[in-house]
Amino acid sequence: MKTRIVISTSDRHSYLMIGLLVAVSLLVLTVVVSSTVSAFDPNATKYEFVKKWGSRGTGDGQFNRVHDIDFNPSETRLYAVDRDGNRIQVFDKNGTFLFKWGSKGTGDGQFTVPYSVGVVANGNVWVADRGNHRIQEFDKDGNFLFKFGSFGAKPGEFNNPRQVAVDKDMKYLYVVDSKNNRIQKFFTNGTFVKSWGTLGSGDGEFDLPVTIIMDSKGDLIVNDRGNNHVQKFDANGTFLLRIGSTGTSDGQFAEVEHMATDRFDNIYVNDPQLGADGSGMPRVQKFDTNGNFITKFGSRGSGDGQFTDPEHLAVDSDGNVYVSDRKHNNIQVFKPVN
Repeated sequence: MKTRIVISTSDRHSYLMIGLLVAVSLLVLTVVVSSTVSAFDPNATKYEFVKKWGSRGTGDGQFNRVHDIDFNPSETRLYAVDRDGNRIQVFDKNGTFLFKWGSKGTGDGQFTVPYSVGVVANGNVWVADRGNHRIQEFDKDGNFLFKFGSFGAKPGEFNNPRQVAVDKDMKYLYVVDSKNNRIQKFFTNGTFVKSWGTLGSGDGEFDLPVTIIMDSKGDLIVNDRGNNHVQKFDANGTFLLRIGSTGTSDGQFAEVEHMATDRFDNIYVNDPQLGADGSGMPRVQKFDTNGNFITKFGSRGSGDGQFTDPEHLAVDSDGNVYVSDRKHNNIQVFKPVN
């Protein structure tokens, strides 16, 4: 015997309403996901000042030469190097002070001219302790974990290390060994792997490299300040390309400073323009991953959106650019508007 199922008109109406609600929910979810994935145009050419915070001093949220800045993976914390204050300060992304650590000295967790900060996939924080010629690692709350390095020119030794880049697997660590004009590669336990670079102006040579950052492909981008250009290498140190030359035109640099990448691997470069060939008009220049100039923003002054000596940068997942100005001891935020 066959069983016959009868659906009433009211039931059919209920099923139709449920189907409509499911369809609307899927549409909303699609829109939300799409807006999350495409939060900003990677080719944006216009940037608008949003806010700034900081001033000169020793209090919480003040700086004595603000330097490098970097977000934790969830972007709930922005770590900022207070270079001559010999400490790290931590803010939320709106500039609200959260906590700090560090003091001047040579002990664990102390600094002598800390230069840069790098936050890795597990939230740990690596600091290039320039004056002590070493690298230190901390947990997300500033508790000391590990250190390595000492002054010298042998493998594993440093002369003014200025920045650290760690790969996404947290297996390898790369250090800009500035005054030795080389990049050194280590396992993250401090074991030396290899180095490359020597004093010069050719491909793979350096004249005071100061910044090393890693893009999503694992390629390394190095700011060669003395030569006023940027070089890109693969993870083994093979030269890939060069960006820039000395000058004041788009795509040129004068006293080129520090860099950051966004999630599309665009490269942002602080160009203070303070050198003999500089225009005196500091700016941020933006390039695509192949080194093609996209845009620039910023000008000289003390007003909103202006700089005297832009130092370091960080870019969040929405494309907002955070710039530290060491002369004004503040951090400014810019957003892409197209």
